[in-house]
Amino acid sequence: MNKKRYYFLGTMSTVLFIVLALLIQSQGLKGPVLFDHPLQEWAYSVQQHQGLTTFFSHLTNMFGDTGGLITAGLVALLLYFVVKERVGAIWFSGLIVFSFVLNSLVKHLIGRARPSIHRLAAFANEPGQSFPSGHSIFATVFFGSLFFIFLYRMKKKSTKITCGLLCLVMIGLIMFSRILAGVHYPTDTLAGFLEGLMLLMFTYPYFQSRFR
Repeated sequence: MNKKRYYFLGTMSTVLFIVLALLIQSQGLKGPVLFDHPLQEWAYSVQQHQGLTTFFSHLTNMFGDTGGLITAGLVALLLYFVVKERVGAIWFSGLIVFSFVLNSLVKHLIGRARPSIHRLAAFANEPGQSFPSGHSIFATVFFGSLFFIFLYRMKKKSTKITCGLLCLVMIGLIMFSRILAGVHYPTDTLAGFLEGLMLLMFTYPYFQSRFR
């Protein structure tokens, strides 16, 4: 395993996240910046399709504060007791907890207000700050760590690519669900993804060395 590659990706994710956070703090605390507006308009157009709106509403709830903790807890127990991936279960659980703490701290420091228009009725009163998206960092850590935990079991390159793409698709869908619900700007979800990627890249080499 080339640790330098992971540390480089982690460093790049950190730099991009810091640049984005500084931009939001200087220009985007009360409104959209960069590509926020066009992506928001596209997401809001999807609200006209009842089936898609229902799907994304359920998806965002499944990986929300309560649903996400329940899902992560069940997965951690399965990893530890059933699959016998005990080091992986500890790494997975640690990342979930640390990502929650880190994201809460950054939200408080930046203080970006949530979008106030085009909210779905079920999310009309969702409280809290907007930047970064907690769902996005959770999804990135959740699917990313599971991919790395089971990576050594994948013998074929095609299997690794397929599973990696599936994880990225799931992360992307959850990120989009937050924009569609009207509770996050696209830059919030990108920041959450960068946060999660940063945690994965900096901690995976240690997990891999422990596994070996």
